[in-house]
Amino acid sequence: MHTLTQLKKYSAELVDLHHTLALMQWDQEVRMPRRAAEGRAGQFATLSALAHRREVSPELGALLAGGEAHKESLSVEDRALLRVMRRSYDQNTKLPEEFVAEFSRLTSQAQMAWLEAREQSDFAIFQPLLERLVVLSRQQAEYLGYAAHPYDALLDLYEEGLTTARVAGMFGELQAPLVELVRRFSGRLTPLSFAEPFPQSGQERFAEHLLVAMGFDFSRGCLARSPHPFTTTLGHHDRRITNRYAPTSLDFIFGALHEGGHALYEQGIDERLANSHLDDGVSLGIHESQSRLWENVVGRSRPFWQRFFPELQKAFPAQFAHTGLDDFIRGINAVTSGLIRVDADEVTYNLHVLIRFEIEKGLIEGSLGVADLPRIWRDKYRQYLGVEVESDADGVLQDIHWAHGSFGYFPTYTIGNLAAAQIWEGYKKYDPTFTQTLADGNLAKIKEWLVREIHSHGSVHLPEELLARVTGAPLSAQPFLAYLEEKFGTLAG
Repeated sequence: MHTLTQLKKYSAELVDLHHTLALMQWDQEVRMPRRAAEGRAGQFATLSALAHRREVSPELGALLAGGEAHKESLSVEDRALLRVMRRSYDQNTKLPEEFVAEFSRLTSQAQMAWLEAREQSDFAIFQPLLERLVVLSRQQAEYLGYAAHPYDALLDLYEEGLTTARVAGMFGELQAPLVELVRRFSGRLTPLSFAEPFPQSGQERFAEHLLVAMGFDFSRGCLARSPHPFTTTLGHHDRRITNRYAPTSLDFIFGALHEGGHALYEQGIDERLANSHLDDGVSLGIHESQSRLWENVVGRSRPFWQRFFPELQKAFPAQFAHTGLDDFIRGINAVTSGLIRVDADEVTYNLHVLIRFEIEKGLIEGSLGVADLPRIWRDKYRQYLGVEVESDADGVLQDIHWAHGSFGYFPTYTIGNLAAAQIWEGYKKYDPTFTQTLADGNLAKIKEWLVREIHSHGSVHLPEELLARVTGAPLSAQPFLAYLEEKFGTLAG
């Protein structure tokens, strides 16, 4: 028991260090002056090295070994804490401290270079740093080790046990049906367009309104602005969202719903798991299932907007004076082959992810070069989506993930889409009157079920175990494809 007490104390210390790093990251993307970039890179390198030192210390190894010697007598949660901390320890001990500091320094520099490159639509500004990041990511894969492909080691960082072969199989199952669905439904629904700009203050107010309706607790979180929306955790009672606002786009709605889904997951973790390695979503795939469920399954449904469309019309009368509910629903679900992943509809979205998976795999295995990325990006968008990429900003520079060094992250978006469809099937069995629940705006009922079934458990259960507990089945593409078929078949008549 003394060993477990010490291990929990050690876990809380490491969590505090990583929340401090997260605070620095949040500040860099939201408020930091640009000329502070070099100093911030040094701060990241220093603090990352200090955290790494604690993560690989012999003291932690001894505590883990002591706890594991008696794990059969421990509770489910304490055994889970041992499992999660052991996995982290084994990964971190494979990474030299000098590597961790350099990787952290480089990603901090790369984020500011990416931002400048995107603003100028000039990949050449970002290219040298991305080349170094690819080299370091390959080195990271070698340090971590893998059975079949170097990309496996990076995928496993975000989704435990995920492999290149499994991702390829997942896309192999999805690609042909998705291409057929795009062929059938592209152009059948008229997208919305707005000549009158949305005032930013009104966008922010409506985004906050939707977050409150979902159940986001503003006493335990906040909403800020950033070039690329994200959600981060700075403490058990400090879960922060950012959003972005464009003059003639509904990004402010769906960005808030998406990031709100992430934040509700974090806010829903049980208090007893606070300040430990279990106070986190179990995987990025499960995390993404929550954001995509709220953004798309709920947030693009007709019953949801039966409740909230009159409020949207009231908030923006000039934009919606001549738009009815049916036209609005068809418009926000229009299937259109476009350039931007975060703006993509549910049918084309996973093709955007497939492109990124193929590029990342090529970069890590060495079959693609960084200098060729703008051309490769254009070729793949022409091949998969039939669109022409006119600029680097709308092409290879549209995502911040590579500036973060997050190779292996993108496939979790598709896992999240598949899991969201399965989880929604589980909710509908629990609540056969779900259509009325949405039409009444009773989002608390949905949130409470998600908290009970998924959120409260944090990282106690493995991702596949958690999904099976909630849905009764392993991850499958079929519920998602059936959901798309039913939804868009109905919308297109």
